[in-house]
Amino acid sequence: MRKKALIFTAVFGIIFLAVLLFSASIFKSAMAQKEEGHETAAAAAKEKTNLTDAEKVETFVGKQKYYVVSGTDKQGKDMYVWVPADKKAKILSKKASDGISSGKAAKIVQDAGLVSKLNDVHLARENDVLLWEVTYINKNGQYSFSYVDFTSGKILKNITP
Repeated sequence: MRKKALIFTAVFGIIFLAVLLFSASIFKSAMAQKEEGHETAAAAAKEKTNLTDAEKVETFVGKQKYYVVSGTDKQGKDMYVWVPADKKAKILSKKASDGISSGKAAKIVQDAGLVSKLNDVHLARENDVLLWEVTYINKNGQYSFSYVDFTSGKILKNITP
């Protein structure tokens, strides 16, 4: 009886280890895809704009795919650069002081009475319109998005998929 239990435990342990390693491999592959293009986007942002130090790169996928590079210029001022994945589209950049902050964008959406629980705020872009994408759980418990104009602070679109 003990021999059967030992064999069962060994087989179960091997299967568990194999599943764990396979899952780790899938996770690593998924994370590599998420960050794919970030180094190229940061280099393009430095080359085509006044950005000198790229501190963070995020991917935004809307109608088109963009990389949003956050960093500083030569004077140490915070700035953002929207780099399109499509090399034919133009790169846009703004000083952080030219628009509203992420906190202000979140407050605008909250003040509109849409938010039950705030999730996150990221920079976004649709064509040449620079945005803050505010994600949240709405009053009905649904995952929702609001797009707030980066410059004016006006809510341009609310989406509940």
